[in-house]
Amino acid sequence: MKTSRKLLTSIAIVAAVALLWYSARGHVSHYKMVDEVVVAYGDWLDRPLRIHGWVAAGSIDERIVDQQVVRSFVLEEKGQRLVVRGSGPKPDAFRDGAEVVAEGRLVLESGAPVFLATGLSAKCPSKYEGAHRDRLFD
Repeated sequence: MKTSRKLLTSIAIVAAVALLWYSARGHVSHYKMVDEVVVAYGDWLDRPLRIHGWVAAGSIDERIVDQQVVRSFVLEEKGQRLVVRGSGPKPDAFRDGAEVVAEGRLVLESGAPVFLATGLSAKCPSKYEGAHRDRLFD
């Protein structure tokens, strides 16, 4: 009786681990800086990815296509630049120089890497920048 109970428990544990591994396998999204991706873009093609960088000044282009906002811009970090394309809503803090994390996939277009974003988030500049640290916790 004890042997069969141990065997069933072992099978249940192995099945649970296998199910967790299988379900999480397709949902893993790596977080990388623009410069890390650009220098080794072949490693990241068509994989779920979040890319962090800053919006290059003057690079934002927004158009309405079929009643949807389509946007492209350039993210940069440490001298490396990557074109990002996407559609849909944008964060309020999205503008030239904004610190942005784009979520999506890296593809090749005409031999060059382009990031197809499915989501954007922009970090807000701190309204406390320059404030005395003690005043933050009053």
